[in-house]
Amino acid sequence: MKKYVCLLIILGMFFSLIGCANNNTTNNQGGTDVTDNGGTTPEDTTEEPDLANLKDGEYTAQGEKREQGSEEATVKIDGGKITEITLRRLDAKGNEVNYDMWTGEERDGKTYPNLKEYRIEMANRMIEAQSYNVDSISGATQSCESWKLAVKRALEQAAQ
Repeated sequence: MKKYVCLLIILGMFFSLIGCANNNTTNNQGGTDVTDNGGTTPEDTTEEPDLANLKDGEYTAQGEKREQGSEEATVKIDGGKITEITLRRLDAKGNEVNYDMWTGEERDGKTYPNLKEYRIEMANRMIEAQSYNVDSISGATQSCESWKLAVKRALEQAAQ
């Protein structure tokens, strides 16, 4: 009988912990990143650009502007395919940041994401997938989501 009571108590505690769990984490810049978002943003609820009819050329667009700046993407289309993507982080004045300052190291009590590496990794993921809709990199969720939006907007220009 005691075994069954103990088992019920353990199961009750287990299910309580599962019910209380959430996927929000606090990032080192004081904000909250939602890490289990399935790679989508509110903007992703609209239709994806028609990638079958992309016009060759180079297209530049920005993600959402924030107080600290924004992300920008230049997408090169050749033969109707995404052949090159350059992702940039812009400061509040619209100037490209010094990526040597964004290497994942702690400065002034804050750890800045390794955008020097992440922007290249995100671009490669999108080129390989031939889509902006790829998984974000944990630790730089906000920048990755904004880069994805910038690439989506550039692809929309190429699809017109």
